[in-house]
Amino acid sequence: MTNQEKELAYLTHYGYLPAPRGGQVDETSLVRVALAQFQDTANISVTGEFDETTAEAMGLPRCGFPDRVAVDPFAASQFGEAVASGTRWTQAIITYRIYNTSPDFDGARQRQIVREAFNRWSAVVPLVFVEVGDGQTGDIRILFGSGAHHHPHSPEQDPAFDGPGRILAHAFFPPPNAGELAGDIHCDEDEVWQEGVGGSGFDLLTVFVHEIGHSLGLGHTEVPDSTMNRHYPTPTTLAPDDRSGIRSIYRDHIWIASIYRDLLGRSFDDEGLDGWVRYHLTGGLTSQGVARGFCYSLENSERMVTQLYFKLLDRAPEPGGLIGWSDLLRRGTSRQAVIVGFVESTEYQLKNPTPERFVESLYRRLLDRAPEPGAVAGWVGQMKRGMTVQEVARGFLTSEEYTRNIVREAYTRFLRRTPDQGGWDDWGNRVKAGLAHQDLAAGFLASLEYRQAVEIWW
Repeated sequence: MTNQEKELAYLTHYGYLPAPRGGQVDETSLVRVALAQFQDTANISVTGEFDETTAEAMGLPRCGFPDRVAVDPFAASQFGEAVASGTRWTQAIITYRIYNTSPDFDGARQRQIVREAFNRWSAVVPLVFVEVGDGQTGDIRILFGSGAHHHPHSPEQDPAFDGPGRILAHAFFPPPNAGELAGDIHCDEDEVWQEGVGGSGFDLLTVFVHEIGHSLGLGHTEVPDSTMNRHYPTPTTLAPDDRSGIRSIYRDHIWIASIYRDLLGRSFDDEGLDGWVRYHLTGGLTSQGVARGFCYSLENSERMVTQLYFKLLDRAPEPGGLIGWSDLLRRGTSRQAVIVGFVESTEYQLKNPTPERFVESLYRRLLDRAPEPGAVAGWVGQMKRGMTVQEVARGFLTSEEYTRNIVREAYTRFLRRTPDQGGWDDWGNRVKAGLAHQDLAAGFLASLEYRQAVEIWW
């Protein structure tokens, strides 16, 4: 193969030129533009001419994944749809299977390295990677092969490796791209694989961290010193460019995982996160539906009931009370209604046996302050004229002070900021009108502001 043929093959394979149909690509302005694009990407002098510097850049060891979408939209790519658009996994638990390892060093150690490579990604996005063994296919299939290798479970055309040097490995975007090859990672067995950068071989961890990025939906970046840069070696610790890219792809996963943290006060459990992600991305559950599902869940209901026992009765709940009140919340009863139920209870009334004591307790426990002079007398006077305990409690719960406090707490808790006046007024009026505290929280959790913010906070 002549140098010109090698040049055209390289530009075509990596997406700078369309695949030829019925003949060779001739030396036209198309080739000059493609060369200039490659030179710019490689950070060398942009001349549009094939020269020694360009040849050296084309000979560098690299990932076999294309750099660009083909110029010709009708051109058939060896990577199927992979170069056309990135996709994402629509679950949180992603399985992988290692079908073989390289004979170059200990296979058990190679498996540990692969696990570490996956950990580099799960450290920045809430994805759970699980290795499976014989009898299971795995979402991501990993193998070492030479030349025109073909995986038995991947009948589609698989780009051939080129022998020692240059192409080290390639991978494929998540489904539905690339058909049966979706997500798979293949390493060139003709390379010398080793642990660590340096010497005559190639570091397995470096290559796998990069290729997993493709398996998760990332293309190449032109940002230097980023994991998803095309040329070996690349950092095994994800750079800001890599982190922002993967988080943008898995923003829904991050959002749902953040609800565990901000609403339930804990880290996600693997199966729970996986279930909610699937419900949302493939089951048709809306963002509001997800948020309400969390807010009316048994776990959140039990948390609210436990907090109310300590806030209003100064004790932990007994099993029967926890079950009963939580079940009411889970079935749609508002938190406000449960608060009224608590202050109407015999236990609460015995703790606050007189109208004065009762009103003072509502200031202290619902407004978190002592009453101003004369305020208690006003409420007591209304009670003597027939206002019920329930009506007094509801008066506190719909007061301007209480509703503003509840709204401010939601802004601080979920948006990490103080409320703007418009938001404060709008949410406050809705709570006064009867919006359940659970639905207030769900509104914040499903809001665009929260969904965008947690991507940065994760």
